[in-house]
Amino acid sequence: MKELEETITFLEQQIEKLKEIRDNGSGEENIWRPRYNERYYFIDSYFSIGNMTMFSDNIDRLQLERNNCFQTAEEAQKYAEHFKQILKNREL
Repeated sequence: MKELEETITFLEQQIEKLKEIRDNGSGEENIWRPRYNERYYFIDSYFSIGNMTMFSDNIDRLQLERNNCFQTAEEAQKYAEHFKQILKNREL
């Protein structure tokens, strides 16, 4: 029962985020992008947080395309935890 309540809470939070995007635009304009030679953080395939300096190479461009650039390690960690929760609660 606790897991079900956690899932409901999680989904309610997602609904609120979607309403905010609906009311304020796509949200795309609010996504931070690192400038050249600026440090950014990203989430790797193990949900660990890494960091790089933006040099606009192929790896940087891929991170940008996937919106996987964060201004702080804490922000990246927040999203990593969010993604883990999504995968934990998925059903087929």
